[in-house]
Amino acid sequence: MNSNFKIRNVVKDDLTRIFQLEEEAFGPNNYPLFVLRQLYDIFPDLFLVAVDELNQIKGYCFGGIDYDHKMGWVFALAVVKSEQKKKIGQHMTSKLLTVFKNKNISTIQLTTTPDNSAAISLYEKLGFKKKTEVMNYYFDNSPRLLMKLELN
Repeated sequence: MNSNFKIRNVVKDDLTRIFQLEEEAFGPNNYPLFVLRQLYDIFPDLFLVAVDELNQIKGYCFGGIDYDHKMGWVFALAVVKSEQKKKIGQHMTSKLLTVFKNKNISTIQLTTTPDNSAAISLYEKLGFKKKTEVMNYYFDNSPRLLMKLELN
């Protein structure tokens, strides 16, 4: 399978496919389509997709900014199963970090499940450090690992 891809900003027509990938990746904990639409409206430059030469979405990531605390958040990252382990997630996250840096945001946080070793490894490669495990983060009695990155 060809792993050529490019990263671009999301366009509105991508949202339905991203929602499908959200459901596949995160099951009952996925972001609803209306939330994806609102995040697209609020943070369009922080909403990225990786696409192949046919413009088929291979992955997506998106974030947000807490301007009061000058903190960026990586909200979600997912790559189509057949395209995983091809550094698509790493490239998308790196691009998102560059967008944060260009907005003078130097502290970035994210959460992941503590047992998601692939995600933790990816984020650590990008410089994130494990900060703390938070129980009941999403009010569902499950833990989340909070990770943080300080950009220079």
